[in-house]
Amino acid sequence: MSGPDPMPHERRMALTHEIERLLRQRYGDQLLALGLYGSTARGEDGPYSDIEIHCVIRGKGIETSFEWSAGAWKAEVDVYSQEVILAQAAALDGDWPITHGAFLHVQALHDPQGLFPRLSAAAFDHSPEEFRDAAAEVIVGEIYELIGKIRNTAQGETGSLVYFFVMLARHAACLLGLDQRQVYRSTARLFADSLALPDRPDGYDDLCHCVMTGNGLNDAAHLRALSDLFWEGLIAWAAARQLPIEQDTAALLLSSRS
Repeated sequence: MSGPDPMPHERRMALTHEIERLLRQRYGDQLLALGLYGSTARGEDGPYSDIEIHCVIRGKGIETSFEWSAGAWKAEVDVYSQEVILAQAAALDGDWPITHGAFLHVQALHDPQGLFPRLSAAAFDHSPEEFRDAAAEVIVGEIYELIGKIRNTAQGETGSLVYFFVMLARHAACLLGLDQRQVYRSTARLFADSLALPDRPDGYDDLCHCVMTGNGLNDAAHLRALSDLFWEGLIAWAAARQLPIEQDTAALLLSSRS
């Protein structure tokens, strides 16, 4: 096996329809909806892209997946019951700007009940406060921790510095997506698309350009400096949006009812 092998969009779509035929054959009257998602659905697939399909069937609590390589190409079919896929589309967390493109850009292969537009609506059915809470969690739960890990490398341990730096840029892009209610088209376009958003924190652009170009990734001092500049910019950016970074320990723990 030498794959993945290159193929044109038309061949990938022909394979998609063959998979569709087999799923219709397998599930019959159980089948509620079939939808192609990912780069192939958007018509942005490259020569080595895979095939990704939502398959929704009757039942409760169903969540399974077929993922396989056919040698030259790869496909994934995610099988859900209706309430499970709706719950996934309605979920909101720090990865929302990356994960929820799968529910927004769906090419319906079979959708007599209009399920896929409901998924798209569910993805955005959140209050401004819920988006703010998710953004604050990214800052404290992910970015703050990564800044600490990067600063630890000043003590001489640099083996994981590049990984931490790239993850910092990734979570920063997700933070911007949450702030702007923006779902990115794909992880491949994550940084380019995020740089088109307004009101970016100072230092964010340099963070992204370093990851996108690779320039300076082998310079530990440079990465630490970029991280610190971004963190300073982020503190000011969060303050302007009244996103909390610091909390009083006693007030938090003693007031908790859980």
